[in-house]
Amino acid sequence: TKNKIIVLREGINSTFQDLGRNNFYHIGLPFSGAMDKRNYLIANKLVGNQHNEAVIEFAYQGPLLKIEEGNINFAISGDVKFNIKKDDKLFNGQCYKTYFLSKNDEIDIISTNKSVYGYFAVSGGFELNKYFGSFSTTVRANVGSNNGNKLSKNEKFLIKDIKNKNISKNIEYINSKVEYIRILKGTNF
Repeated sequence: TKNKIIVLREGINSTFQDLGRNNFYHIGLPFSGAMDKRNYLIANKLVGNQHNEAVIEFAYQGPLLKIEEGNINFAISGDVKFNIKKDDKLFNGQCYKTYFLSKNDEIDIISTNKSVYGYFAVSGGFELNKYFGSFSTTVRANVGSNNGNKLSKNEKFLIKDIKNKNISKNIEYINSKVEYIRILKGTNF
């Protein structure tokens, strides 16, 4: 069984992004990629992905997502308020933490706080096609993953198999008493 999520609410300007594409102005494609490169990279690092894996970038309000099949590890970076619904119980999520969810659990990305953008990353990444060497969606040019469009209600996305098995030691299991402190090297190291 493949891991699969469904979009129950698309949010505002929710698109797939990575580090982007450049040097395509000669064919009319503007530069693309994550608006907040630092938080984009942190989101991928938290779930054990390579530095250029696709994430969902959202502005102001993010999507409401439901795990339709399988299990996922996810993290959200940025200054974001979100809730997790697991076994019909609601929990406040914390940014910069990695969570494990399974079938029928939901992630409701309510809003960004003192910033515009937030990032949702899953271990393994999304099964998407690259366009001109990038997963990034450029909506105004109608180019990129998801046919160059924003996320829309009832869309379903598959998640790749997890390649980094070491991530499990840093996951927050909801309703569990186990706590881990996760340290990531900052830009000054």
